[in-house]
Amino acid sequence: MFLEMSLIFLAAAAAVFAAGMAVGKQSLRSVAKPLGAAMALMLALTAVFDNLMIAAGLFGYGSGTLSGWRIGLAPIEDFFYAACAVLLIPGLWWLLGFGSTGSSTSASEGSTSRKDGS
Repeated sequence: MFLEMSLIFLAAAAAVFAAGMAVGKQSLRSVAKPLGAAMALMLALTAVFDNLMIAAGLFGYGSGTLSGWRIGLAPIEDFFYAACAVLLIPGLWWLLGFGSTGSSTSASEGSTSRKDGS
């Protein structure tokens, strides 16, 4: 049950990411390495900390709703949350108009500076 739900959320996150890339005029070539690095880091951190928290008894899972696949003690379904975040955050960033390659305003220019000196 949670695996199917996780796959639906991952597909939605991938769609947001793809739409954001299109709106933000990002090429797959320009985002592949940072995306891969972020994904690897988030999945590694999820593996480490989920296993530590489960081993410490902070939480547990009912086996009836999980697929049964685990990485250590962590169910595979937990890793979908990290993967969704890695796709959703930049996708939403681009959809909201930040970070597009066509932008001529840099972050350091700020909107408070005025050319008339006041």
